[in-house]
Amino acid sequence: STGDGNIHNYNDPNEVRNCRLVSLVDLKLSKDYVRDSIAGYLNHLISLGVAGFRVDAAKHMWPGDLRAVFGRLHDLNSAYFPSGTKPFIFQEVIDMGHEAISAAEYTGIARVTNFIYGIKLADVFRHHKQAKWLKTWGEQWGMPNSNDAVVFIDNHDNQRGHGGGGGVLTFFEPRSYKMATEFMLAHPYGFTRVMSSYHWNRDFHGGEDHNNWQGP
Repeated sequence: STGDGNIHNYNDPNEVRNCRLVSLVDLKLSKDYVRDSIAGYLNHLISLGVAGFRVDAAKHMWPGDLRAVFGRLHDLNSAYFPSGTKPFIFQEVIDMGHEAISAAEYTGIARVTNFIYGIKLADVFRHHKQAKWLKTWGEQWGMPNSNDAVVFIDNHDNQRGHGGGGGVLTFFEPRSYKMATEFMLAHPYGFTRVMSSYHWNRDFHGGEDHNNWQGP
């Protein structure tokens, strides 16, 4: 634990998983009652026809706890999906390669987000590097196995400089953004996710967009 209960040292996996993320109150996932309650809510959504779930901030939860919750989930509703179909689950694990917790700790449970993907593609398409550089695109670039990765050019956080932000392409650079998106959809690596976004009036001061909170 820490003095204020919040995370300060991302090189300490116990602190990252047991302390609070930006003062958010956590649930004690090691308790069966909590696991059953969460799984019960997700199973209710499955009964309504929901097909899957994105788990936010998964690296702040112990892999064994997530596995226990996912193991309680029902198959998808056979009124809408083939019998025996499992829910599609992917976990947000921001892994830039310089912290104690890695995405590899979660790939045995469900797919994980690959944040490095968008950063590396941005470097290629923003700086108009030769396409031949992408001949070995995928695992040979130090990225997770294709079957484990959810890939994207940007997301709701990093397009605003949050959550692994910095260096990614966004719709504010339309030409490069479109080319990178087309490449992502054409290339077989990973499970692709296309960002659906909206314009907001950016207002930069000291390198920070003071309007990054704005909604549609």
